[in-house]
Amino acid sequence: MIERSTLKDAERIVRVLMVIILFTAGTSKFFSHGGFFEYYAGLFQGDLRIRLPAFLVNAYLQVIPFVEIGLGCALLSNRYKVLAVYGWFAFMLSLLVGHYILQEWSSVNQMLDYFFLGLLCFVLPNHQSWLSRDIA
Repeated sequence: MIERSTLKDAERIVRVLMVIILFTAGTSKFFSHGGFFEYYAGLFQGDLRIRLPAFLVNAYLQVIPFVEIGLGCALLSNRYKVLAVYGWFAFMLSLLVGHYILQEWSSVNQMLDYFFLGLLCFVLPNHQSWLSRDIA
């Protein structure tokens, strides 16, 4: 049987990894000088089986970096952990659908890893504080 404190340590590692992923993704989009937006806006206007209105795609592309930074901040809070993990699932699902629409099948498959990361964070118990290590 794995000790509860070990499971809490594992959750902390998973959550830190999720926060780093979100902060890195969000800040890289903020500092891409519009490159992220232009690249994906162009892809979604290409010859696709599923066509989304340009205003919908553009609005979502503008919001993505804020969602990433916001979710990263929420994951830092023990109080909002569960809500943040649900947000993680919803956000990753939206990215999965986007890659599906773009017919980027390898990216769709790679998104599953992010769902498993969220699932680990969801089911593992967490320490009461980031600054302490609960024994029980």
